[in-house]
Amino acid sequence: MEASKVVTIPNHWTSPKYSLGQRTKQGMIVGVQYYPPNNLLTGLCNESWRYAVLDKNDFSEVAHLEEEKISPLTPSELRAELEAEIERYQREILILKQELVQA
Repeated sequence: MEASKVVTIPNHWTSPKYSLGQRTKQGMIVGVQYYPPNNLLTGLCNESWRYAVLDKNDFSEVAHLEEEKISPLTPSELRAELEAEIERYQREILILKQELVQA
């Protein structure tokens, strides 16, 4: 049986602006953490969300960014990014098929 992929946020928290797996100008969101108001770690009086973002240029780097430091992709930017990724995977598949024929 597959585990549930639903995340429940308590009613008294604000909802995060971005979601896991979302592509942004900074990279892909791979983690989300809530900080309640008056949190000693943030030093902020109001609540906030922080995001772990996988750098789009260096997949070994993860940045931890505040919500206001993240910029969503425009629909055309997202489309271009997805098309480029599909093209990369299609090239990899072609190379693997050639290797398979030679095996």
